[in-house]
Amino acid sequence: MPTQGKKRQNYPLDQSPFYRLGTRRKLAQILGISNGELRKLSENHDKLYTEFDTPKKSGGTRHVENPRKPLKLVQARMARLLTRIKPPDYLYCPVKRRCYVTNAAQHCNQRVIHCLDVKKYYPNTPARRVYWFFHTVMQCAEDIAGLLTSLATYREHLPTGSPLSPILAHFAFYDIWEEMARRCEEQGVLLTVYVDDVTLSGVSLPGELIWGVRQLIHRAGLRYHKEKHYVDHPAEITGVIVSPGKVMPPHRQLKKLHESRVALKATKDKEAAAKLETRIAGIVGQLRQIENVRKRLSESRLSVLDCKT
Repeated sequence: MPTQGKKRQNYPLDQSPFYRLGTRRKLAQILGISNGELRKLSENHDKLYTEFDTPKKSGGTRHVENPRKPLKLVQARMARLLTRIKPPDYLYCPVKRRCYVTNAAQHCNQRVIHCLDVKKYYPNTPARRVYWFFHTVMQCAEDIAGLLTSLATYREHLPTGSPLSPILAHFAFYDIWEEMARRCEEQGVLLTVYVDDVTLSGVSLPGELIWGVRQLIHRAGLRYHKEKHYVDHPAEITGVIVSPGKVMPPHRQLKKLHESRVALKATKDKEAAAKLETRIAGIVGQLRQIENVRKRLSESRLSVLDCKT
C-alpha cells in the first residue's frame, strides 16, 4: 500500500493486481477480505442492494441501485485498483485530476464539435461484458472472472449506485472505446469521453467518422441520444460552454445561483435554508472550477491532466 502523502503512480494494464489473477485466496487478499467474506458477498450479491428514486437536477427521477456497506467497500476497493491503470488520453472520468471542465476545455479551439450521450449506460452494460473484460482483457481464470463479475453487477448489469460502475463501464467496452479512439486519431479528430458523454471535434468532422462512431456504439449493444452538432459556434459540453480560448458556465447555472440566493434570503424555514445553502455552495464550487480553468486557458497552461480547484 502507498504511504500517506506519496504520489500515486499509475501502471500499465498488465501490471494490475487483477491481471492473470488465478486463485480465490489471492483475490480475497487483494480486496482486503477473508475467503469466507468473499464467498458470502459473491453468493448473495443481488440481496445486498436497496433501490430508490432520487430527483434529477434536470427534472424527473433517477433510479438508484445502492449496494449495502460491506459490498460497497469491496466495490470501492476494486474501483481504486482499476483507476490505477494508466488511463487513455481520451478518458476524463473517473480519472484523477481530470474533470468535466477540462473535458470540455480540450475542445475550446476546435471549429466543429459533435456531442452525443450513451443512453442508460450502466443499466445497459451487461454482466457478460464485465466478465469479458476480466476474463479476456485481464486474463483472469474463469472462476475468478465470474467472482469479480458477481461482485460488480446487480441483476445482470452494472448498478447505478456503485462506486465501481464509472470505471468498469469504460473497461467493459474497452475494445469499443479503443477502436473509436484509433479511428478518430487516424482522421485527426479529438475524442474525449466523460462517463456517458462522447465528444468529437476538429477542423472538420467527416460524416463517415460520425456514422462509424454511432455504429460502434450500436455494435456494443448500447444506444445513443442527445446528439448536438456545432460549427463555428459556442458549444455546450458536459455542462460547460466552450468557445475559442474560453470556457464559461451556462446561463442557467448563473440563474439558478441567483434564484437560490433570493430564496435563501426570503425563507425562515431552517431545513429549507440548509438545503439552499448546500445548493449555493455546490454551484459556487462549480463556477470556481470553471473560472480556474478559464484563467489557465488564457495563460496557455491548461494540461490534459490538470483539474485544480
